[in-house]
Amino acid sequence: MPTRTSPSATPRTDRPTPRESPASREPSLPRDLPSRRERLHERPAFERTHTERPTASRPSTARRRAARGEEEDQADAGSSSRSAGHARARGEWDNVLDFEAAQRSRRAPSARSSSEEELQRLSAFSSAPAPQEPSLRPRASASCPPCHWGLFVLSLLLTAMSIPLIYSASTAIALDHHGRPDYFLGRQIGFAAMGAVLLLATSRLSSRGLRNMVWICYAVALVGLLATDFTPLGLVNGGVRRWAKLGPIQFQFSELAKIALVGVMADFWSRAGRNAPRQAGPWIITALLALPLAGLVFLQPHLSAASLLFLLPFFIAFYAGAAWQSIAKIALPLVTLAAVTVVLCSSHKMPLLKEYQQERIAAHFSGAADEQGSNYQALQGQGALMRGGLLGSGPGGSLYKQGHLPAPHTDFILAVTGEEWGLLGMTILLGMYALMIFFCFNTGHWARSPFEALMCAGIGTLLGVQVVCNVGVVTGMLPVTGMPLPLLSFGGSGMICMLLGLGFVLSVSRRFNCDKAEKSTAS
Repeated sequence: MPTRTSPSATPRTDRPTPRESPASREPSLPRDLPSRRERLHERPAFERTHTERPTASRPSTARRRAARGEEEDQADAGSSSRSAGHARARGEWDNVLDFEAAQRSRRAPSARSSSEEELQRLSAFSSAPAPQEPSLRPRASASCPPCHWGLFVLSLLLTAMSIPLIYSASTAIALDHHGRPDYFLGRQIGFAAMGAVLLLATSRLSSRGLRNMVWICYAVALVGLLATDFTPLGLVNGGVRRWAKLGPIQFQFSELAKIALVGVMADFWSRAGRNAPRQAGPWIITALLALPLAGLVFLQPHLSAASLLFLLPFFIAFYAGAAWQSIAKIALPLVTLAAVTVVLCSSHKMPLLKEYQQERIAAHFSGAADEQGSNYQALQGQGALMRGGLLGSGPGGSLYKQGHLPAPHTDFILAVTGEEWGLLGMTILLGMYALMIFFCFNTGHWARSPFEALMCAGIGTLLGVQVVCNVGVVTGMLPVTGMPLPLLSFGGSGMICMLLGLGFVLSVSRRFNCDKAEKSTAS
């Protein structure tokens, strides 16, 4: 079939050779490959559509390739439109021209956008301020919550509640011994103020400051116990030597020893390692740290505090990961010693205990209802609780504080509180203690380091054991041993030291809350 050509078209001599098969095509550079426009022109005339328009004159292949290279290098919309116009003027196919124009127009915006982004990046880099030298001045930290608000509020609330409770329980005894009913009231207000200031101060301690503080407390407690037992600073009251006279105040260093031992044990077991509780070396060091304090307190004598100092290391070791087998090997001899003590106290042949201590232990385990003997305090406390009933006799309406209870404002303040507030008031009070213990353990659960976790758990354990022992003594479940009720019993030493320990827990919670505040600020 003859090929249809334009009348004015001259025979083409530079037409490329027909397209070869893929198998016989030699590899070459992409620039030497024929373009799509050229491949379409190579088709014979019978394959062309009837819509093809004839062309007048066509440039050579080299010129067309050079023009296409210049158009690709320019890569802008103007060159695309101009090439499309020239192609239409040459009479080429609309579909081919539209395809190549669209391909170049797609490349042009991307090239412009990339160049514009590069210019913006360079301008931003040039306009950015020069890096400044690090300043030696400390950076102002963002404000963050100071502590665990629940524990903080409960601590201050129980401290404030102790003032009216002690005043109500001590009016009769203060009037008899000191000539005025508000003698203990003024002293308790001063103790509460000092404890609140110490609580706020210790709640701002850092982790390193907390570690240093517990060792300082341990050293002060050890020196104070030595001074109480073996120097004229020791004050004898009621046949026992438990207080040291420091100027106008009397301080009981056994209360500080409890907090210090918890902190020292937490620091030691956090550094001992994971496998330390299964070895003998750490237990020897634990004994060397705990026995001096417990032994000096036992010599005063103060049996309840000494027993607590013996038990606290076992709790801390258990929280640190000690196995039950290791604890049982050490605790079993102590339990055997306690059983032997009870047997010897019943016959008043225990050589290391005072006579009144043996009588209290023997009277409790014998079950004798001696109202005028060793069971006098326990029976009077139970009578006060029964008189209070469900709702109590009202504030100031206690009858047993009028000389029936020997220590209504110290060890048996819970009995007076139950008589005036009733069972309902006692339940609310014990619920507040339970919340405080839970907050201590919860703070330890979210602590950042093992030392802080063990510290919080130890303070919560100390608080819980003292509450349980005091409730057990008042209700007659335990022998009378002189364990005060934390934060409510009269005594500046117990209140200040307990608030010191709670301040340690608040410092841990403060750092955790600061971390959360910094993360929220950064996000």
